[in-house]
Amino acid sequence: MTLTSIRSRSADCRRLTIASTSLAFACRTEGRGSTRQATVSVCGEVDAGNAKSFAHTVREAAGGSAALVLDLTEVHFLAFDGASALYAISAHLAREEVSWCVVPSPAVSRVLQLCDPEGLIPVAEISSVRDAKPA
Repeated sequence: MTLTSIRSRSADCRRLTIASTSLAFACRTEGRGSTRQATVSVCGEVDAGNAKSFAHTVREAAGGSAALVLDLTEVHFLAFDGASALYAISAHLAREEVSWCVVPSPAVSRVLQLCDPEGLIPVAEISSVRDAKPA
């Protein structure tokens, strides 16, 4: 699986607003058939009020893909309900035989350290990109 940074958001972008919390999703796909890879970038906060919708939107975006990269580098708050949503996403993708990984923000990493000590959620760190200095 190839990790790509998606700092430039694609035109296929959805905005989900629930109660007073909003999430923005940017989805991009590459390839076709058995090589199709989806990249879903999430920006905002995942809390008890939107965790189910978060999981549903990610599963929907991954539909038909062989691989999924879930970019959570712009998620600045992840409630424990968000960790449960990641487990639900993982179970769904395993049934669909989709390989996947999460690219976490520091906030997401902290919650996963607490809620996923066994490392069942596949995490891909891209510290070389995060720590890079502009030329």
